[in-house]
Amino acid sequence: MQPDRPRTLPPELLAQLAECGELRVFARNEQLFSEGQPSDALYVLVSGELKVFTQDGKGRELVYNVLQAGELFGELFLDGDVRSASIRAITEARCIVVDQALAHGLIRSYPAFAEFLLFQLIGRLRRATELCKHLGLSDVFARTVALLAQSAVMEDGVRFVPSSLTQQEIADRVGATREMINHVIGDLIRGGYLARDDKRRLLVVKPLPRRW
Repeated sequence: MQPDRPRTLPPELLAQLAECGELRVFARNEQLFSEGQPSDALYVLVSGELKVFTQDGKGRELVYNVLQAGELFGELFLDGDVRSASIRAITEARCIVVDQALAHGLIRSYPAFAEFLLFQLIGRLRRATELCKHLGLSDVFARTVALLAQSAVMEDGVRFVPSSLTQQEIADRVGATREMINHVIGDLIRGGYLARDDKRRLLVVKPLPRRW
């Protein structure tokens, strides 16, 4: 079995990039760049959360990924083509921006950085394949349950879904409408799998069913 590869940059690599790049701060809901724009820089998320998504002409979104602190993005600048997705800040976010020439120099000079970047690309290809599989072979119920189970956190002995994962956000990430997500969550509450507490948090009461 191959060892697990880190999803976020090791501290020594992050420090190296911080010395070379420019620190930028993005406000909540600010768009960093849009699908189709030129790829001219590599980004490192230092703090906050970012949404990777595409959008159609009617404003409907499909979320590919949610990035956490320590992750790289914008790595497709390597082939010189345009951005393949849009990025928007979910919360205030601080990023290190490394221009194209400097990033290429780091790849040549620091084998550990080149290896990390390679495994990031492999990991995202695997997640893209998994997303295609879920969208093509799973129904909305199964996709919603999988996302809820993946996103739930434990705090003070209570497992719950973070409030930042709204019904609209779930809909965007599983390729459904908000009304459909509301229906699925309602079914799970009626079935005793989910419950609302006095803080209006969505609690996971027992293991979620794969199918209904």
